[in-house]
Amino acid sequence: MRTALAVFFAFFAVCFASPEASAQDRIVRSVFQQELNEIATSGGHTIVETATSGDPSVTARTAEGLVFLLFGTACNANGVAGCQGIMMQVRYETDERVNYERISQANYTYAAIATWWDREEGTVGFTRYVVLDGGVSFRNLQENLNVLLAVAPMSAQIVFP
Repeated sequence: MRTALAVFFAFFAVCFASPEASAQDRIVRSVFQQELNEIATSGGHTIVETATSGDPSVTARTAEGLVFLLFGTACNANGVAGCQGIMMQVRYETDERVNYERISQANYTYAAIATWWDREEGTVGFTRYVVLDGGVSFRNLQENLNVLLAVAPMSAQIVFP
């Protein structure tokens, strides 16, 4: 009897689960352009540009005007179709306020993201990298992006006082 009730309730839960919940909780093991676009727009952000060739990527803008990039990494490797990693970045142009001490302080203060400086390219970047090996829920990918978008401006205040 317990088994029959458990099966009934499991069936009931699956049949009446909201489509939104199942879409958010689906497991992502690799990404293509479509998935990056979906991650970028799921928070209400606007796509500015997408890749037209090569590995998938998307540039998007938040409602507040913060521009961010998502791009696939480890693509079509080891017999797996799609990209097995997602690089999430916010980038700024370098100015005279940037130095290694401030980059180091930003990394120390906000360890949830990596802060880097490419002096030759004149770029300061804030990165969150997600490895998809074994699978990650779509909701977790959204939360990783949310962390980057929340922490990068605070970290930028250290780099650009």
